[in-house]
Amino acid sequence: MSTNTGLFRVRDGAAPERVAGRLTTPDGAGTISEQLVVAFEGPDTLLASGHPAAEETALPPALGLIRSGDAGRTWTSVSELGRADFHAIRRSGDRLVGALYGESLLLASRDDGRTWEDRAAPRVLVDLVLDPADPRRWVATAPDGVWLSRDEGGTWRPVDPTPNSYLAWPAPDLLYRLDPGGPLMVSRDGGGRWEERGSTGGEPRALTAPGPDVLYAALLDGTVKQSRDGGRTWQVVLRGG
Repeated sequence: MSTNTGLFRVRDGAAPERVAGRLTTPDGAGTISEQLVVAFEGPDTLLASGHPAAEETALPPALGLIRSGDAGRTWTSVSELGRADFHAIRRSGDRLVGALYGESLLLASRDDGRTWEDRAAPRVLVDLVLDPADPRRWVATAPDGVWLSRDEGGTWRPVDPTPNSYLAWPAPDLLYRLDPGGPLMVSRDGGGRWEERGSTGGEPRALTAPGPDVLYAALLDGTVKQSRDGGRTWQVVLRGG
């Protein structure tokens, strides 16, 4: 679990364990943990972006895309070191897409993030997901609603006015959206139509779905909730504060 104060490993029934990793780059090396955006590529394989600690002067302020093969203990630079700050990193097939912080801009890659092509985003994005069965189809959320692209970010159209939502797309016919206040919405057609399924009962900060029926939601107060029935009911797995 990545937070502004560090990267943590959370085991069932145990307190979160801080993971402090070492990033090695062509220009220097240093310790990282806090202020990372992390995406799992496998059980121990992570992609991430963000910033080093303020006192870590051997690394640039923006880390670009970095990779770990040992669950965050050691990291290497992939690309965009010192330039890019990705606040969403998503994959579908051989397509990797990153949304840049504070910019209406996406970067897309077909070679695991080594080289990138620019794509215009409809707004500065809150979240982004890719159709797991069709890497040309992207759904994004922004402060003015939900947006859909069918051509790899070439063009976009608005599909829902709900602002500041968080997304997860674990199966082609199962797109989840967590809205302000906690309602969980489900779309079976890739964002065209939505229905409410349940509620987390709190303000969301992140949503992830490791499987079609299993979801985790991080809330504004630091609480993490889990659902094992596709969002119908939720249980606290980590209490905030």
